[in-house]
Amino acid sequence: MIISGILGHPLKNPRSIKIWKKYFKKNNIRSKMEKFDIVPKNLPKFFHFIKKERNFKATAVTMPYKKEVLKYLDDVDEFAKKAGAVNLIIKKRKKLIGYNTDLYGAFNSIKNEITKFDRIIIIGLGGTGQAIFKYLSSRYKNIEFVLISKKYKIKKKSKKIQILNKIHSKILFKPALIINCSPLGSDLKKRFIKKTPIKKEFVDNINSSSFVFDIIYSPKKTIFSKICKQNKLKYLNGLKMNTLQAFRALELAFGK
Repeated sequence: MIISGILGHPLKNPRSIKIWKKYFKKNNIRSKMEKFDIVPKNLPKFFHFIKKERNFKATAVTMPYKKEVLKYLDDVDEFAKKAGAVNLIIKKRKKLIGYNTDLYGAFNSIKNEITKFDRIIIIGLGGTGQAIFKYLSSRYKNIEFVLISKKYKIKKKSKKIQILNKIHSKILFKPALIINCSPLGSDLKKRFIKKTPIKKEFVDNINSSSFVFDIIYSPKKTIFSKICKQNKLKYLNGLKMNTLQAFRALELAFGK
């Protein structure tokens, strides 16, 4: 039987398991879908295992390993190269190949909104945030980007790219596509659930024409989503992105 799974730590109830299992059943694929909840110190052993295990086929990759896994791979696709992050690993001819379907899911979730704005604000520049920024900035040269991150730095300075270590109300006054790529509001950790990527008093300053794309999908309703609704802002959570990227990953891994 084929061995597949999802790699991350900690893993609670990732949606990928249900989506992959449903796909296996529909397409008569005999495969396990396991939780690879691996602590950082055991990551080298895990990669030794999947490289040697003849029945291993593929694994989704989630936080905190989307960038960390790169050093264990034999090759990556173009999306992963641009993003500098991987969310899918497929074993082909004894080699581990990394892919990034997060970009596919994110882009197809908001593609109809992007060209409506001349400014995109991205909150959080971890693996997913960097992937989305690098892809969108390379594709849309006329859009201004405001990046909210305490650590992220860019090599080349540009008038179209502004980096701030925190959100100021004045950057929210103008219409913008606002993308939350931080874990704030998610149930990944208890300390995240009660937090919001934008404080309530600042949400009140968001231009009414703006569109908020929050990549958080668990829980479905967050404090941030409720505040956006109260302010009658256009808001989309990460459920669609998560579903699209999962199905794209399955197409790549199993070709059906």
